[in-house]
Amino acid sequence: MLARLPRPAAILFALLMLAVTAWCFSVTPPPIKTAKKGGYTDGRLYHDIAAQVAQGKPYHQAAAELHRAHHYPLKPFFTMRPPTEMEISAIIGWKGFQKLCIVMLVAGIFTWAIAHEGRLTGIERFLAGAAIAVGGTAVSSDWLMALQEYPAGLCIAVAFAGVIGWPRQWWYVVPVLGAGLFIRELALPFALLALVYAAWNQRWVEVGAWAALIAVWGVFMALHAQLAMAQWRPGDIQSQGWHAMQGFSGFLKAVIYTTPLQRLPLHWALFGAALPLAGWLALGGREGVFANLLVWGYAIMIAMFSRPDTFYWGAIVNPWYLVGYALLPRAMVQLYWAIRGQRRAEVAPLPAGS
Repeated sequence: MLARLPRPAAILFALLMLAVTAWCFSVTPPPIKTAKKGGYTDGRLYHDIAAQVAQGKPYHQAAAELHRAHHYPLKPFFTMRPPTEMEISAIIGWKGFQKLCIVMLVAGIFTWAIAHEGRLTGIERFLAGAAIAVGGTAVSSDWLMALQEYPAGLCIAVAFAGVIGWPRQWWYVVPVLGAGLFIRELALPFALLALVYAAWNQRWVEVGAWAALIAVWGVFMALHAQLAMAQWRPGDIQSQGWHAMQGFSGFLKAVIYTTPLQRLPLHWALFGAALPLAGWLALGGREGVFANLLVWGYAIMIAMFSRPDTFYWGAIVNPWYLVGYALLPRAMVQLYWAIRGQRRAEVAPLPAGS
């Protein structure tokens, strides 16, 4: 997309990048909020719920009792997570669920490394797979996998590569994304965008598949809502809401604290978390439109609605957001030539009829 910028717009974009860089190294955003050392964490909550379900207690009853006992909100209904992950973990154990996540990570590395053959260079495809691998290091912890954003993000990573790299293979993309959607509803923007994208490309069977997935998920969530609200009691805690409006720093912090970037000094971490946004702009054509609507859409969602204590929302873009690093050199070449008034290094579009 950067390759198509007119020269004045390319210059303005370069100046914007310099301004963002200066901001990253000068701003001190408010800190995130984590549980006190030794305190009761969300990961502990989900492990405890799964343990009670494994003992035969119905999910919604177990979740309500533990939410109430540890002062977690129960209203509105979606403060209680969908039962999918805890039910699976109650059957196969958290180590078993962790192994499923490892399989999904390997699938993500594989698909990003080969799905764009003929469109990206071998080095770029290798770096894309490496970015998925680095971003997916959280699978080493079954406690982190208890936070539903991580496994849902892994599902999005696999589905994302398929949508823009293997558009005819939607038959595997839809169920993979569906798994993420049933684990965490934050995957819904992907499903909606994929439906619109399939319609834009006049792939009507795929449109029907996405519509069917969203409809089934809607019924699932309606049933979940009914069962969750049946557990309400007077005095149950109401959520403080999701309108923190943290802004750009809120998104960057969410990326930092759900990836290995958290090991860097804060200002370098902010800069590092912002770079992939520019890298994604290297993609052109309809695939580039889809990719950037997804990337920037999630960035805006997290910036607007996440709270300092829900920084783990960043895991929904982990590890696929980091693929922007692999595309960054191409983006910078495109920007250089656009500033000079020429076009270079644009990613080739998919063949007609794909």
